[in-house]
Amino acid sequence: MKEKYDFSKKLKIAEELFKKGEFDEVDAIYKDLFSYKIYTYDLLISCALFNKNIKRYKIAEDLLILSIKKYPRKIKSYLLLSDIYTFQKNFKETEKLLLTAEKIEKNNSFIYYRLAILYFTKKDYEEAIKCINNALTISPSNKEYNILKADILFNKTDYKNSLDLLQLIKIEKKSYLFLQKELLLSKIYSTTSDFKKAEAILLNLKSVFKAEKIIFLNLSNLYFQIKDLKKGILILQEGLSLYPSFLPFKFNLAVMYRNLGDIKLAIDSHLEIINIDNFHLDSYYELSSLYDFNCHKKELKLFLSLDIEKLSPNYKIKAAFSRSNIFHNLKEYAKSSNYLKIANNEKLKHYPSDLGIKKTTGEYYKNLFLDTTKKDLNIKNEIEILFIVGMPRSGSTLLENILSVKNNVTDMGEVSYLEQSLNKISEIEKVFDEYISRIKHTNNNHIFTDKNLFNFLYCPVIYKYFPCAKIIHCIRNPLDNILSIYRTNFLKQNFSSSIIDITNLYIYQHNLMNYYKKLYGDIIYSYKYDELVKNPSIEIPKLIEWLGWDWDDEFLNPHNNKRNVFTASSAQVRSEINNKGIGIWKNYEEILKPSIDLIKESKLFNNI
Repeated sequence: MKEKYDFSKKLKIAEELFKKGEFDEVDAIYKDLFSYKIYTYDLLISCALFNKNIKRYKIAEDLLILSIKKYPRKIKSYLLLSDIYTFQKNFKETEKLLLTAEKIEKNNSFIYYRLAILYFTKKDYEEAIKCINNALTISPSNKEYNILKADILFNKTDYKNSLDLLQLIKIEKKSYLFLQKELLLSKIYSTTSDFKKAEAILLNLKSVFKAEKIIFLNLSNLYFQIKDLKKGILILQEGLSLYPSFLPFKFNLAVMYRNLGDIKLAIDSHLEIINIDNFHLDSYYELSSLYDFNCHKKELKLFLSLDIEKLSPNYKIKAAFSRSNIFHNLKEYAKSSNYLKIANNEKLKHYPSDLGIKKTTGEYYKNLFLDTTKKDLNIKNEIEILFIVGMPRSGSTLLENILSVKNNVTDMGEVSYLEQSLNKISEIEKVFDEYISRIKHTNNNHIFTDKNLFNFLYCPVIYKYFPCAKIIHCIRNPLDNILSIYRTNFLKQNFSSSIIDITNLYIYQHNLMNYYKKLYGDIIYSYKYDELVKNPSIEIPKLIEWLGWDWDDEFLNPHNNKRNVFTASSAQVRSEINNKGIGIWKNYEEILKPSIDLIKESKLFNNI
């Protein structure tokens, strides 16, 4: 019979061999020790750790379950087993183990910390805060706990308290915790639009941690957010010089090429990615709207053979949208329709429609301003804001491309400045000043386009409180518009996954804008996409004349505009004006039957 001393000595040898990567020798030692059938706690934990680290999770799980049965008051078994269940996304069992451990040792701050991480992962921020506060009550100076609390507060959108807490934490530079803290700080500044501070933090981190991938990724995301694609491309190229095969760098680079207008380079970059990773679904998703795979039929066949039912929900959604795009390009519209249904039905399971929220907001501001008198706020202002409103996929990107041909126009894109301003202020009279404070002034421009289409909900606010503002309402054939929305994987517009909800919102905004045109018609222009793409030489001059701008023939050639485009239309807008998108709905008439019925019932449109 072996003495405990011999067991302890052999366990130390096994652990040293593991560090050297000599796994066969480690296995042999554990096999020998287990042959004596003396299942000490140290043996079970040591062997479980070894198997967990080399990803033999089932063996590790069995050993830890045995350890809990034999030594139910020992905490480490619960924690290690909860690690495995967390990795397997078995959160229910993870929670059960940690709560059992908490009953055994009520004053163990680490258990509360692990519970906080669990609830944070599940996005149950209220429970996460309770647990991390319990951990901090026991260990108030623990920096790791404080950083997690700041992260939870950030995700609860409590940016001020998150920032205040992080600024109190003093950590030595070059440590992992310092990196973690500073990354969170930069995220807060980026979210609150203090981009200079966010950039300064990340650049400083890059000088300290010269080869951390996350820093390059975060910088590229920041530059994408502020639409400085040239800087974004440079930082990604620098990252690729260190890690030439790191696919997230390559993917971000491909996306930036697309938004910069270099479609060929974007396609080539995505093809390079799927050549390395044959099932890189994000690149297939991007390529499906850019490329017909005519010269890459092997890759296409491989993608189409994938069983999407085995994918996670988000990747199932992307794969289904990708296949729909591919079959649309092949003119196999029945197959395209089938995958559209799969994609959008899956989205609705996880992201319920937000139609009710939008209509409630619209009615609130409609009823709040029944008085149509324009406010005289004595604001001295030379800035002209052009609010482009309407439904998504209604030709708004083409419109902004036309308007930004004028070199003193700043195209802000789909910013949320108006909604953010309304949410922040306590007195609505201050909305204009708050909005203007968010605008990035460049090149002394005085004309800005705001292409947040859902600003149609706030037309009374614009009319009353924005001097020199104009509203351009985008109108497109309802069925082409509804189909185009349904075919687009919008991330934050959950109504877009329901044909009926898209149609109801289309009808709602149509009626609401007609109501506002009667009240504020002098500042609202009806931009009819179908008419413009059919007769650009007639319709574009009408628009420019209404704006009171001097004519320039370049308005007729918006495809020459070299601006960055960050919408779903970023590829199409690089082509010359054409009417290829008109009448596409007829290929999808079957899935559009609910829309057709609702539109006919509304009696708003005569051409359906």
